[in-house]
Amino acid sequence: MGNIRNEIGVFYMNQAAALQSERVVSKSVSTAEQQLWKKSFSCFEKGIHNFESIDDATNAALLLCNTGRLMRICAQAHCGAGDEFKREFSPEEGLYYNKAVDYYLKALRSLGTRDIHPAVWDSVNWELSTTYFTMATLQQDYAPLSRKAQEQIEKEVSEAMMKSLKHCDVDAVSARQPLCQYRAATIHHRLASMYHSCLRNQVGDEHLRKQHRVLADLHYSKAAKLFQLLKDAPCELLRVQLERVAFAEFQMTSQNSNVGKLKTLSGALDTMVRTKHAFQLIGRELAGEPGQPESAEAPPAADPSPSLNQEEVMKLLSIFESRLSFLLLQSVKLLSSTKKKTSNNIEDDVALKSNKQIYSQLLRATANKNASLSERIDVLTHLLDQLARGGGGPVP
Repeated sequence: MGNIRNEIGVFYMNQAAALQSERVVSKSVSTAEQQLWKKSFSCFEKGIHNFESIDDATNAALLLCNTGRLMRICAQAHCGAGDEFKREFSPEEGLYYNKAVDYYLKALRSLGTRDIHPAVWDSVNWELSTTYFTMATLQQDYAPLSRKAQEQIEKEVSEAMMKSLKHCDVDAVSARQPLCQYRAATIHHRLASMYHSCLRNQVGDEHLRKQHRVLADLHYSKAAKLFQLLKDAPCELLRVQLERVAFAEFQMTSQNSNVGKLKTLSGALDTMVRTKHAFQLIGRELAGEPGQPESAEAPPAADPSPSLNQEEVMKLLSIFESRLSFLLLQSVKLLSSTKKKTSNNIEDDVALKSNKQIYSQLLRATANKNASLSERIDVLTHLLDQLARGGGGPVP
């Protein structure tokens, strides 16, 4: 009976989802959808009791998981169509997503431990992670500012993201591992961006500013490391590194000493150098090569994101060239200023000469408006090599 009720419950649930997908303009949930939810829920509930009565924990967990999925469909139905700019994460969405979380947690408790049925455990764990992630993402993108304070929203987003991470095993070798790594990287990126934004908009409370600065730096670093493991997420890696550079530039605005600014600049240029991996991946894809991992630390992974978007690459490349040019120019200015005030420092002299050469070559390269995307990437890769070595050389 449990299996039959599960099949009928899934049938009603799929019908409700189909009705929802057809409801494009209407903001309200139809009576037909609500009736299908009730029928589906009733079947799942009775099926769970059937399996629990015969101590079949695995099948009970599967039905609890399906009930969680039903709650997510209910949440999606309450998202509210209409003006995207005015949209806010609604209380109804929160209610149903939290109900979904409860059912997934019940499913895990029903299983007890992963040893009983690893495949089912991993599936439930992934769905639970997905629910937390979806809830956090919606709250971040459609912040309910009419109902909650910004600080409260940020706290809830952070908590949900961290719970999603907890149930997202990036180390377990499986077909789902690349997806787990991609999600974990995305979570760290979103948290870093949130703390970065908090820091920009915050005035006073130096302790909180320091806390947000540390958290932004930590999550940017973790996001970059995880995106580097994926051979098919170069644009995501580039975005993270460019945000890290913007974060460094923002920190420079509050620094007074040249020594402090040079240290921050050096870190930002080092971040630029570490984007070489992303450009190599983009270059290989543009050339139509399959792309081989460079080391054991970067294993091949399934592509969790769409194929390369050349328009996006062009946009990111232009931003990268602009920021690299700015950082090199600031470095040259600060090193020149420091040189005038202090006695000869061989290390600074070498850095000044090198950065001047690279800056000059970058200006000439970006002035060439006829260069193809592949040629621009080749030039940048070469310049990043020079920057890593700290020495000049002709651009190919």
